[in-house]
Amino acid sequence: MHSKPVLPVLWASLAILAVAGLGAYFHFVQSGPLPLDNSWREAARLSPGSVSFTVAAFMAEIGSGVGVAACGAVACALLLTRRFLREAAALATALLLGVALSETLKYLVARPRPMEALYPWDGSSFPSGHSMGAAALAVSLAYAVSSVYESGATFVTKSSVAWIWIAAVAWTLAMMWSRTALGVHYLSDTVAGALVGVSAAVIARRVWHRPPTR
Repeated sequence: MHSKPVLPVLWASLAILAVAGLGAYFHFVQSGPLPLDNSWREAARLSPGSVSFTVAAFMAEIGSGVGVAACGAVACALLLTRRFLREAAALATALLLGVALSETLKYLVARPRPMEALYPWDGSSFPSGHSMGAAALAVSLAYAVSSVYESGATFVTKSSVAWIWIAAVAWTLAMMWSRTALGVHYLSDTVAGALVGVSAAVIARRVWHRPPTR
């Protein structure tokens, strides 16, 4: 029975549909901030020149399209040197799929950026490309480490698998904070971006790790 492996893909597909539905709301009804966006914006906003602002700006740079592509290329190269071909292919597929979904939604929704952005930005606001990239890369890496562990590799331990998943969640949340703290995205943008990134990673894993047929 293959219902268990299919279930995550079903949830991923529903998540993408939910993001698309929210995007339709922003495009056709109102593109401004939601009540939760306003509440979070006031709580997360930073003062330019502060240590927190510097950290957020640093994350904005390494989480850019170039940064994510570079990290993804290095990760794929390391996996290929160890002959983990499917893991490398799944990671690359997740990033490409995530970018395709994110950029398509950005173009169709065309949600304006927040007026009080504290950092340079490019393109429309929904969904957050940085949050998507962080989630797609982090979750794909966590999946890759899990697969390596399941293959019986002695250099990966069970505790390291748990820690990589914790790190994946932490990195994604940190990137979401960075984008909202810099005022370049609403909270709803970052949540949507993270959902797209996670969904892309789940779907890519399913594509390259199909269960054996009987």
